[in-house]
Amino acid sequence: MYNEQETRTITVFGEGAVKVSPDTVHMVLSVTTRGTELKDIQQENANRMNQVIQSLQKVGIEESSIQTIDFQIRPVYEYVNGEQRFQGYEVINSIRITSNELSRTGELVDLAVKNGVNQVGSIEFTMQYQDDRYQQALALALTDAETKMITIGTSLKLQNKPIPMKIEEQHTSQPVAFRAMAMADTGSTPIESGTITISASLQVKYQIV
Repeated sequence: MYNEQETRTITVFGEGAVKVSPDTVHMVLSVTTRGTELKDIQQENANRMNQVIQSLQKVGIEESSIQTIDFQIRPVYEYVNGEQRFQGYEVINSIRITSNELSRTGELVDLAVKNGVNQVGSIEFTMQYQDDRYQQALALALTDAETKMITIGTSLKLQNKPIPMKIEEQHTSQPVAFRAMAMADTGSTPIESGTITISASLQVKYQIV
């Protein structure tokens, strides 16, 4: 588009994307317990979570790949005839599991559920090292910007090829292939990693000569 204040420049946006296969999976698994005696449900929650962690370690998940990310204790109330009544407490303990064995994702979820997990918060597939692929996406974004500039220049019948004055990267978020939020259930759980898209976006200002 024309910049009305600087009439001798044109700014265009270029976008590029590269599809890749993920190499890492992150699973958020939670144990939630409820009851009226806080000490009892805390102990029950701890026992179940310890059993979950031990079961995962037995099948090869390293201790460093298991991280506690959330622990909550909160009162539970119920409204009866417009009146708030105390029902007890809820204890939630959440861990994040990181693994590079993507084909075992369903197996690990099922194992965790079997041993005490009752909620799967999320499952995310990512690519751990992506600098090279991002550089490819940047190159495609620059090519896209140049192509747009050529089209604009041809339409405006510019005599000379515009010169790039300034190139700015636009913010991009961490690519994620798959995200799920669901209550966990027993049985065989098929989970596919799919592909992720690594994208880049550029803003390029050209000088018209």
